[in-house]
Order: sequence, then structure tokens, then C-alpha cells
Amino acid sequence: MPRILTAEQMGYAEKNSENYGVSLYELMDNAALSLCREITKIAYRQNLKNILILAGSGNNGGDGLVCANMLISNSLNVRIILVQGDPRSTLANAAMSRLDKRAEIIPFSGAAAQTEWADIIVDAVFGTGFHGDLPDEVKLLFSAVRKSKSVKIACDLPSGVNAKNGFVSDGTVKCNFTVCFHALKLGLLLSPAKEFCGEIITRDIEIPSQAEPADFEIVKLDKELVKSLLPPRPDNAHKGTFGKLLCVCGCLDYRGAAAISTMSALRTGVGLVNLCSVKDVISSLSSSIFEATYTSLNSDENGFISCDNADKIIELSKSSNALLIGCGLGKNAHIISLVKEIIENTEIPIIIDADGINCLCENINVLKNTKAKIILTPHPAEFSRLLGISVSEFLENRFDLVKKFSDEYNVTVLSKSTQSIAVSPECKNVYLSDAGNSSLSKGGSGDLLAGMTASFVAQGVEPISACAIGQFVLGRSAEYLSQSMSKRSVIARDIIDVLPFVLKEIED
Repeated sequence: MPRILTAEQMGYAEKNSENYGVSLYELMDNAALSLCREITKIAYRQNLKNILILAGSGNNGGDGLVCANMLISNSLNVRIILVQGDPRSTLANAAMSRLDKRAEIIPFSGAAAQTEWADIIVDAVFGTGFHGDLPDEVKLLFSAVRKSKSVKIACDLPSGVNAKNGFVSDGTVKCNFTVCFHALKLGLLLSPAKEFCGEIITRDIEIPSQAEPADFEIVKLDKELVKSLLPPRPDNAHKGTFGKLLCVCGCLDYRGAAAISTMSALRTGVGLVNLCSVKDVISSLSSSIFEATYTSLNSDENGFISCDNADKIIELSKSSNALLIGCGLGKNAHIISLVKEIIENTEIPIIIDADGINCLCENINVLKNTKAKIILTPHPAEFSRLLGISVSEFLENRFDLVKKFSDEYNVTVLSKSTQSIAVSPECKNVYLSDAGNSSLSKGGSGDLLAGMTASFVAQGVEPISACAIGQFVLGRSAEYLSQSMSKRSVIARDIIDVLPFVLKEIED
């Protein structure tokens, strides 16, 4: 798997490269050569001759201009459209001054017609610094590009894609190939950007590895990595070997969340699960979930767990290995007080999900007043409430906000979304998972993930690794089911039923 860098890390590496003897001019030439080689391969393989390069005014356009010279040397027909007029960056100007005289520069007014001439269209308009919306004139040109039957190849990333957050401007062209330089940019692996890149080809441009920042490393999860993170299962083990999980979940109105989180925890290997909930929840579930044990808690007049249960739960935690709180818990003054008291007085790892997270909005600093390792598993709406910002603001800066929050409050965070991100101040790795599909867009998916993550923590897995395993196994289970079922039809209990087979697939 190629290295994955944020847009900021990539910019730093490019500039810092000069300190290790590789100039920006050399990097541009190396990038152009990599791009040329991939275009030439495709052209020769498919017997294509006419190459149209759409060059922007910045360094991405400069890559395209240098590439044009190389393509001409390879006996290909090259035409260039200066999409934003004359080059404006120093590097792009230098590239323009070296442009082969055989290259045809087509006026922008005739750009749309050239898309019919082209066998291959190279998008070298905007690079990793792009954000916001494409200019109207570019959108108009890209409209003709989309209608063309040509092969579309992006230079580093499709123009209109935000390399930081995966946002995509209206009018962006879906490319067949993206030739990515040095490392994958994080945004290209996030939705919706990943649907616009086609096949991503990552090529070395000789940036020294020492030039990269050493702050953190983004790691994309796969089966082999997840297998290495799974806890061992010795043959001479007993139920105590694999830990005891305490689940504080459910209320009168949300019994299913308690059931789903409990069952997913049991299915992922924990030795014992004790579900602590109100009598109505336990009465509903104990007749079908035989494998769990149960502790009945006092309820308030509305069927929520009362805050006077805190001492009982804290005492139970002393003989447990991890505590999950939040799934189907509801939210009121009693619950807010209960969550606060448990966080302040429990010493085992605490996994906080759903309503447990919502209860932190009023007293977020309680996270700084705990002896326990804390793991939060929020979806975007929950995280935005926690930060006091809109969902759109959160998603625009998701990666930075998750990292900052994790560091500030010294907690592990599993940020759930189409692609999930797990971070921890205790670990240099940031885990990214794109396993899964739309079958997880159902109620109960978060409860599944919380139960699975808590199960692995109870088995002794480090919080960040437990988050990594949980997010990947959940996503892979959705993919597994979708081979034989419609994504529309998959529900949480289907996921629970296939967990044994997906885990077996990973273990083998």
C-alpha cells in the first residue's frame, strides 16, 4: 500500500525536499515523467495518438506542460489548452518557457471542440491546494470533457477534488485514471472524491523520505493488518482469559440498541458480557440472548436508567476489563449525571457511544478528570454536537478536528463515517478504513461497532487497535453479505450472524 499523506504533509514534504538536495524544479520534471509514462502506456496499449492537455496556471499545469514535451518525444500528437490563461507560478512559467515548439496551444474559445479530437484528455488544471468551487468557465469546459469518449487521466488528482477532506466541486470530471505523485493524498480515499479518481496509480518522484513530517502516519486497513492486530486464542484458555465486558445500555424505548451491542460483543470473542439495564430491557432480552449475564438497574419514571445506579456500576467495573456505555441509553438529567460519575470514578477502559457521547456536550471537561482510558465512537452529527459546530463545518475539517480533539482530551476517537478514522494520542498511526457499503446506512450499525470495539478492548487489545479491528470487521461484514443479499435488505442482526464467517476469513 502506498504512503498516505494529508495535503498539508504533502506540501511540507515538497518544500522540505530542497533541504535534502532535490529541488522543486526536479520534482516537477520527475512528476511529468511519471505522468508521461502512464499516458504513453495507455496510449500504446489502446492504439491512441491524440493527447489533449488541460493545463492550469499553477504548478499542476506546469506538470502538464513538461509532460507535453515528453509525449511529443514519444511521437504522440499533443495539443494544450491554457485553461486559466498564461502560467502564474514560477515553476509553471519555467515549464512554459521550455515548451516544445511542436506543441499546439489551442485558444480557450475553441477548447470544447478539441474534446472530440482527443483520444486522451489529461486534467492538469488544479492540484492539492484546490478548495471551494470550480470557476464557471472551467465547469463549462469540463461539461464537454464529460461528454467526450476519450480516456480521462488526472494529474495528481481530478480538478475540483479537495485533497484535504474529499469534497468535490460541482462539475468535476470522473477520471478513468489518476496518476498520484509520491503518496496518496488522504482526500482521494474519502467519499465522494474516491468515486472520481478511477484507478489510482501512485508513482515515486524522488522526494526523500526524510523530507516528510514525522508527526503521524495514516495507515489504510486491510485483512493482513487486521489479522496481526487480533488477540491470540490459546487452546488452553477459559472464559476469563478473554475478558469481561460491562455494558450499560438500553432504556424502555431503546431496547434494540442494548441487544445489538451485546450480541456483537459476544460474537467477537469476549469471554463474558454483563448487560446492566432497566428491568424492562432485561426482561425483553434475557429470553433470547442466553449467553449474556444481566444486572437489573433502577429506572426513573420514564424508563431510563436512574443516576442512583452509579455506585453499583462502578463496583461491578472493578471485576470487569472494559465498560461500554451509551447504546440506547437516552438522554436526560439522570443519564448526564450517571455518565459523568462513571467517567470520574471508573478505572477500566470506557467505550462511550451514542447517547453517552451526547451526554458529554454539557460537561466535556469531565474527560480530563478520569483515570480510565476513554474511547469515543461518534458519527459526524454526534461529533459536531460535541464540538458545538455544524455538521458541514465538522466534515470540512474532519481529520484535523478529530486529531486535535484526541490530543486535547487524551482520548481515543473512532470517527465513524463512510470511511472511518481512528486516532489516539498514544499511537503514531492513524487508521483509515474504507471497508463497507450502503447496507450499513441503517439504525443499529453504530451499536454493532460499539459492541465489537468494546469486546476487543475487554480482550486486552489496545484501544486504537480495537477501533481499527472493529471498523474493518464491520465494513467487511457488510461487503460479505452484499455478495448474496441486496444492500437494501441488510440489517444489524444479519451482520451479527455473519461475524463468525468474516472473522474466520480474516484469521485464515
